[in-house]
Amino acid sequence: MSGKVYLVGAGPGAADLLTLRAAAALRAAQVVLHDDLVPPEILDLCTASAQLINVGKRCGRRGRSQEQINALMLWHANIGCTVVRLKSGDPSIFGRLGEELDALRRAQIEFEIVPGVTAASAAASSAEITLTDRRTASALVILTAHNCRGDNLRATGLDPQQSTFAVYMPGPDYARTARDLVSSGVEPNTSCVLVSQAGRRAGPERNSERSCFMSLSDLPFVMGVQAPALLIVGEVARATERDKLAGSRDVPLPRLDIRETSSLLSS
Repeated sequence: MSGKVYLVGAGPGAADLLTLRAAAALRAAQVVLHDDLVPPEILDLCTASAQLINVGKRCGRRGRSQEQINALMLWHANIGCTVVRLKSGDPSIFGRLGEELDALRRAQIEFEIVPGVTAASAAASSAEITLTDRRTASALVILTAHNCRGDNLRATGLDPQQSTFAVYMPGPDYARTARDLVSSGVEPNTSCVLVSQAGRRAGPERNSERSCFMSLSDLPFVMGVQAPALLIVGEVARATERDKLAGSRDVPLPRLDIRETSSLLSS
């Protein structure tokens, strides 16, 4: 008899941001195929007898192919194991969930999807902003700066002045991300916030979350940002930027050497 696969969202990294259903699935799992960004504090919820397999891929490092991940998931399920495919954030948002669902359906393996807190929500909370606002942001556009086809980021189709853009994986080429947004109609002076390590608490072995407020024209000069990072662009960041400058947390923006912003955005 085949086992069952749970496709679980690990959220942004803090164990207390897991759903109760996600925690229950981890405790019941015999095999856990997890992303590289899932921290030890979440994996510690698994039983001592569970087999933990890191199948993650990080920028600049080779990892298992999607075909290999699918094969591992199906093999363990076919021998009767309860399998958790543990993904950072929410499985349905830039988590290759569609490819894994296709493989499970073809193999007629029972599965269940357990949602998680996605990076955009975690980043907004970390930066103390809202993603939508009935006064300034009536639409939320979720984009990725990386895709399998190598296409440029596209943010067209909505009024840029009334939308919030949540850009997943905006680096390491922040100049390209800025150029793509500007070419899609977003003004260079639009405020944005770049959030690193959203939802992850400080600890001896990892960096704490960090928010850098800036205008889109500043983005090409950013350096030294710890992954995972997410960029939020729009008026929702502009209001908070004024509040920050008025007297609360002010996080300095890391910069490269001084260059001509206009040339970076137009090249």
